[in-house]
Amino acid sequence: MSVFARPALRWSALAALWAVMGAVLWLTAVQAFLIALNPFCRLQRPGVTHAAVQSVDRDPDSQITDFVTVKRRETEEVLRMAKAEAAALQADDEVWILDAWYADGLRPTQFRLTPQRILLEYPGLLLLPIAWGLWRLRKARQEAEAAPLPPVRRVFVDDLHLRAQRFAKPGEKAAPPPAPEGGE
Repeated sequence: MSVFARPALRWSALAALWAVMGAVLWLTAVQAFLIALNPFCRLQRPGVTHAAVQSVDRDPDSQITDFVTVKRRETEEVLRMAKAEAAALQADDEVWILDAWYADGLRPTQFRLTPQRILLEYPGLLLLPIAWGLWRLRKARQEAEAAPLPPVRRVFVDDLHLRAQRFAKPGEKAAPPPAPEGGE
């Protein structure tokens, strides 16, 4: 029997899943709204790459981003990263870089690869475990609401009747015991 067979646990888990789904939809709606308002926005291919940091330079025109020069594979590139992330980098660091799925001049286009950043940039990925959780809760509810199995009927036979079957002819069952007189 599942842990979620109890209604209180099932309803609590269901409320938590719907709350997370609401947060995911809210983040997606905010991202879509910001993209729709920005005329300089363009879509780009998301990706994850391993890079070696060459240098970190300040961007005097931006209060949000700094320039980070990295060497990806064999090419040198200049990335726009958040100031806090860029300040944490040193020359000759090896880092994993996450490319955002859209680029604009206002926000960073690349980030350090962390689970939190993946969920903030791609909140739709959380819909997969949410769907699995909703499916498990539905299955647990169906198991809990299923009719219980009928009780097992046991018939006890006493020794007298077992001994009487020894002398029965093959293929013939012994006669059932006579009913007691007196109507009971």
